[in-house]
Amino acid sequence: MKNFEFQPFAKACIQLLAFAALGYALWRVKGVIVYAGISLYISVLGRPLFKILQFKTPLGKYVGKTGNAALTLLTIAAVLSGIVTWFFPLLIKEFSFLSTIEYDRLIASLEEEWNQLDAILASFGINSQAELEQINNSLQEFASVDAISDALSGLIGSMGNVIIGLFSISFISFFLIREQELAHRFIDYITPKKHHAKIDKMVPGIKRVVTRYSFGILIQITLIFLLLSLGMSLIGVQGAVVLALTAAVFNLVPYVGPLIGASLGILLGIGQLYTTGLSDPATSVNLLQSLYLLFGLFAVVQLLDNIVFQPIIFSNSVGAHPLEIFLVISVAGTLLGVGGMIFAVPAYSILRIVINTIREGWEAS
Repeated sequence: MKNFEFQPFAKACIQLLAFAALGYALWRVKGVIVYAGISLYISVLGRPLFKILQFKTPLGKYVGKTGNAALTLLTIAAVLSGIVTWFFPLLIKEFSFLSTIEYDRLIASLEEEWNQLDAILASFGINSQAELEQINNSLQEFASVDAISDALSGLIGSMGNVIIGLFSISFISFFLIREQELAHRFIDYITPKKHHAKIDKMVPGIKRVVTRYSFGILIQITLIFLLLSLGMSLIGVQGAVVLALTAAVFNLVPYVGPLIGASLGILLGIGQLYTTGLSDPATSVNLLQSLYLLFGLFAVVQLLDNIVFQPIIFSNSVGAHPLEIFLVISVAGTLLGVGGMIFAVPAYSILRIVINTIREGWEAS
């Protein structure tokens, strides 16, 4: 009797230890897993272009699968490189002028308008002068030449890891694009034959979810970009396109990203309005009113994103409850950082498909 009771317990302990060891091993190689996941994502998105090159163009039929895979990867890289080479110089230009602003004069120009709210702030126990001094000190510290230089130095210092990551992702993506069934065959190899039918059922669903989610995210970014660029242009901010695109891209990072994007957009927007007013007094605007408008613009766009855009995207592509999404993103952010937060939803969608397929098999048996 004791032996009979001990065997299930021992088996459960062994399984638990095995899962713990597997989890630890995966944690140790999480960087490789992230590279593989991004490469798989790129291969799914690049597969339609690969098929067009292979079957619809004379060159594609001549160079074969290897050449088509290389052309597909080069096309994706060229598009991304074009966006980066166009976008980053403009973004650096926007940031570089921050160090030239005389923040004492900026705060002084705001102070006269701010005094109109002094009575209201005082009724809430807020010392407006102290708040202005704190804002001034924070702005000078954030936008000082040393701070910007340190940020650029840190970015340059991390370029080695970025280059290694790009090479790894490109290498893996090439073979995944070239051999569509490579990942499928690997899964079949490590899975017992009796489960191959389930794998065949899961793969199309995974590809469909990843594709739909990607296009949904693209639509989300486009809508946010259009609304912000239009609103900032109406307010009078120069470089509204760059600032709006920056905020829209930061929006990819759940929860934290929108705050960072809004902070940068408001700070750079007010700085531009101020410097434009100094160089051309005819274009001078009420800075405090513009600050309110920028706050309101980002708040309204974020509400639209949370209430309209995201629910539609997640319900159509993932079909998950908002609470599920919140918990998944929180766990991914804790374990894997910002990258984990960005890819948490598609990874969770794939996991849901796997679990649902396994559960259907159990119920059928």
